[in-house]
Amino acid sequence: MKFSKLFSGKPYHEIEKKADALLKVGEYGFAKLEYEKALLKLAKQTPEGPEAGDQIEAKIVQCKDALALEHKEAAENLKESGLYEEAEDLLQLALELVEDKQLAVEIEEQLKGLKMHSNSHEASGMSVPEEGSEDATEFVYQESDEEYFAALINTLPKTEQEIYFSYGDPFKEGYVKLNQGFFEDAVTLLSHALEANSSSGDFIRLELATAHINLGNDAEGCSLLESFLNDYPESLRAYAPLCEIYWQNKQFDDAQRLLMNCPEPLRNSPVIHLLIGETLFHAGRYHDAESHYLDYLDAHGGDEAIVLALAKTFEARGEKEKAKKQYSEIINRCQGCGSRVDPHLKQKYADISLETGDHSTNILELYLGLVQEVPENRTDNYQKISMIYELNGNEDEARRFSSFAEQSQQEIDKTSR
Repeated sequence: MKFSKLFSGKPYHEIEKKADALLKVGEYGFAKLEYEKALLKLAKQTPEGPEAGDQIEAKIVQCKDALALEHKEAAENLKESGLYEEAEDLLQLALELVEDKQLAVEIEEQLKGLKMHSNSHEASGMSVPEEGSEDATEFVYQESDEEYFAALINTLPKTEQEIYFSYGDPFKEGYVKLNQGFFEDAVTLLSHALEANSSSGDFIRLELATAHINLGNDAEGCSLLESFLNDYPESLRAYAPLCEIYWQNKQFDDAQRLLMNCPEPLRNSPVIHLLIGETLFHAGRYHDAESHYLDYLDAHGGDEAIVLALAKTFEARGEKEKAKKQYSEIINRCQGCGSRVDPHLKQKYADISLETGDHSTNILELYLGLVQEVPENRTDNYQKISMIYELNGNEDEARRFSSFAEQSQQEIDKTSR
C-alpha cells in the first residue's frame, strides 16, 4: 500500500455520510463542518464530476440556513429574558450564516430593533445637556422622533406594534424615555398615557411597571405586572420581571404558582422552564432545580440558557466536574457552528478546570487568551497563569507572570485613587 493512500484519511463520500447523519438529528453546526471537510477532500483527491460538489454545497447551505433559524429563535428567547446583548450577538452570527433571502430580511429587521434598544441604553449613560442649551433642543427632538420610536418597538410582535402606535404621543415619548434610562420622566409620561387610555391601555401597564422597577418601586411594579398578567396571561414578557420581584421578597411559592398556572401554549417555553428552575435555585432547592433542568433537556434537547443554569446549579451543589462538562459542551457547540464563545463562559470553564486539577497546556492557553478578552480579570488571570507554570515546574515563567500580575494590580490601584 502506498503511504500517500495510508495517510489520506476517509474518502469524501464517507465524510459526507457522517455529515448526513448529523444533519438528520439536527446537529447542523457539526454537519456543516463535516460537509466542508468532504468538499475539501473531494476537491483534492477525487476526479468526480461537478455535480458531487454541487450536492455537498447545497447541503452546506441547508445547514447554514438551519443554524441561522436556530440562532434567530434562540435570540427571541434571550430577548424575552432581557438578554439583549447576547440576542444581538446571535442575530449577527445568523446574518453571517444565512443564505435564504426572506430569512435574511427577517433577521435584519430583528437585529435593527435590538441595536436600537442597545443604543438607547448606552445613551442613558450620557450626561444630559442643560435645559435651554442648543444640545438640549436637539436631544428632545431625537427623543420625540417617530422613526426612533418605530425602531424601538420593531422587536415586538406586529399586533403589539400596532397597539403601541395607537396610544398617542405621551406614551411614545414615555416609552423612549424608558428605553433611554430616564425612568422618573418615563413614570410621569406613562402614567399620563395610562389615564388617557384607561379603557385600552393594557400594555402601558407593562411599560410603566418596568419604569417603576428600575426606580426600585417594586410594590408599584408588582401591582401593575400582576394586573397586566390577569388580562394578558399569554404575554411572556411580563413573567421574568414579576418573578424577579418575587425572588427578592422570597415569595417563592407565589413565583411557582404564577409559572405553573401559565397558559398551556407557554408551558413548554424555555423561558418559563428557566424561570421555574431559577425559582427553585433562589429558594435553595438545588436538587429540585437540577432535576427540573435535566428533565427539560431530556424532553426538548439542548438550550444554552438552560444548560448554563444547570451548570450554575451543579456548582452550587459542589459538583464541579458536572458543571465543567456543561460548560465544555456549550463551548464545543459554539465552535461547531462558528459562533463566538462568550469570554465569560470561557473564564468559568477555565476557572472550574483549574479548581478540579486541570493545569494542562490547553487551560494555560485559555488563560493567556482571557488576559486580552476579559481585561477586568487580567490581574487574577496573570496569577493563575503563574500558578499553572509553577505546577508544571517552569519557575522562570511563573515568576514572569507573577510580576505581570503585580504590575496590573499597581495600574488598577493608580486609576482608583
